[in-house]
Amino acid sequence: MSTRSIWYSRSHRWIYIPLGLGVLLSLLLLANSVRDYIFVSRLLATQQVRRQMREDMVTLEQQLRRSWKAGDSRMQLLQEDVKASRGQPLWISIRNSEGRVLEQEGDSGLHVFSKEEENEGLRNHEAVYRVVERRAGRVVVEAFALHQGAPVNTGQAASSQSMAHSLLVVELAVPLTAGDPALLRTQRWNLFIGTAGALALLSTVILAAFNVRSYIRGRLLEQQLEIAKEVQARLLPVVNQNLSGVRAAAAYRPAEQVSGDFYDLFTAGNKDAIVIGDVSGKGVPAALLMGVIHGAIRSSSWTASRAEHEMETAKLNQLLCQHAEGNRYATMFWCYYEKATHTLHFINAGQAAPFLVTRRQEAVAIVPLNSGGPVIGLLPTAQYEQASTRVEPHDLLILCSDGLLEATRADGEEYGEDRLRKVVAEANRRTPEEIRTAVLNSVTGFLGSAKLHDDLTLVITQIC
Repeated sequence: MSTRSIWYSRSHRWIYIPLGLGVLLSLLLLANSVRDYIFVSRLLATQQVRRQMREDMVTLEQQLRRSWKAGDSRMQLLQEDVKASRGQPLWISIRNSEGRVLEQEGDSGLHVFSKEEENEGLRNHEAVYRVVERRAGRVVVEAFALHQGAPVNTGQAASSQSMAHSLLVVELAVPLTAGDPALLRTQRWNLFIGTAGALALLSTVILAAFNVRSYIRGRLLEQQLEIAKEVQARLLPVVNQNLSGVRAAAAYRPAEQVSGDFYDLFTAGNKDAIVIGDVSGKGVPAALLMGVIHGAIRSSSWTASRAEHEMETAKLNQLLCQHAEGNRYATMFWCYYEKATHTLHFINAGQAAPFLVTRRQEAVAIVPLNSGGPVIGLLPTAQYEQASTRVEPHDLLILCSDGLLEATRADGEEYGEDRLRKVVAEANRRTPEEIRTAVLNSVTGFLGSAKLHDDLTLVITQIC
């Protein structure tokens, strides 16, 4: 991996920071939702149980004042009230003002409250209660001060001492689960919403974390494609170029970041070489094969003679047959111009036939150059034959890829060879740069809002 790619990979490590914070936040939200539910549900249940206990104590105090007789069981009255409202309590302890147990039922509270706590609370009219843990679960224990009044039908007024002894302390213990479950319906709904939100956030962050590596790899691939695009652009010659006997202008528009189209213009000895080609497919595979072909074109001596030209074409065909996949092939037109003899030597290996535009005594002729052989990379034993034609100054050679001729607009109609011929015939007296502009404007106007679906390459050369 290049230094630039390593830096790019490291620069994306900051993504893990917000992802980690997202996980932490979702866990905090989940824990907070559960904690709030537990806290509020216990608080509401405790308040409900205590309210019911107070109502029972009020009922008991009223009964004691109205109908209690000496010798009657206070416990029986209380149990009837409590059982009618919520069921069997864990324990009930009835004590007098001095702390002596008068009646007791159930599991003993084992002095849940100290004498000082009870006296201080009752004296200040404050609630004396506590939620304690028992084997059966959480229990609400509360001490109440009741006035039972003087016994009825005694035949004498109650003394002040008997009135003092009429103060009772009732300690009642009720399970916390005795509350009404309907009271917690809203809290359960809030718990569901909070938990669902926290889990949704957590799952989203986890999925994002799993995709971060793919995201970084995708970004690195995009960067590599940008580098490949730059490298490929450097392989191609400048769009406006003058050789020893040829003036040229070119246009190159890849459908993707990299392309399978290629062209080249260079001088080899006293000859000007002109090349255009198109690798099947688009994207990276086509671009890689294009690089192989470009290297072979520049490294061989195919411009030396007719025999060399034909032999190098056959060798390039065998190279692609051996090392390219079966569905990978290329079309190519390559030629060289000898200024001394005014001759253009060419081999067309399946490329869209270039047009030789000649003007003799005001008559314009457009001749396709299609001699040579089949596409390269499919038939290992294919034979290629060089053809030659005489050219004169101001003659034009128009080379293009299928991407231009097969440019398709929204209604499905292709640009086609006839439109190209018409534009070239009308602009044949102009410079290569002006003819290139005219052709591109024609294609753009034809397409309208439609986009190119294939690589487009156009080379306009004029014999000097």
